[in-house]
Amino acid sequence: MNFQELNKQRKIALVCSALGIIACLLPWYSYGFGSINGLNGLGVLVFILFIFSGILSFIGDQKANLPSTSWLLVLTSGFVCFVIPGYYIVRILSATSSIESEEAGVFKSIYGSGFGLGIGIWIAAAAGAVIAAGVYRLRSKNDNIKDSFNTLKSSVERSVNAPSNGDQPKQ
Repeated sequence: MNFQELNKQRKIALVCSALGIIACLLPWYSYGFGSINGLNGLGVLVFILFIFSGILSFIGDQKANLPSTSWLLVLTSGFVCFVIPGYYIVRILSATSSIESEEAGVFKSIYGSGFGLGIGIWIAAAAGAVIAAGVYRLRSKNDNIKDSFNTLKSSVERSVNAPSNGDQPKQ
């Protein structure tokens, strides 16, 4: 693979997927005496989706844009990889804000007053956003979400409805 010849859409997805994988290994939360990385809870799903989008952006004709079904899957993976860390960021920031809430009291009693967000969650959210925006912005002229979804749906239906070798009658 020559990185110079790689399509710009694929470059963005591949580089941001690699950043997202690294971000899942970095601290997402830090507290008084330690930290928690992104491989906990829904962070595992984010990690898997970053790997998935990296693999999809790597396979196929690397000089061309992503095919419509791969394009939709990478776009969706990037969006989910943005939404999950974004949800955690909003939840933690609202829980530990200056307004005293029941949830903030729970955080302070468990982790002390030094609880905060780590660098990994910010990088993961940014990588997911750049994947989704970059793949969408650099799409082929004939790619749109509706047609890509219908293509993906029909290929899944063909796979499900196709008879397997064991189902065919012997002649």
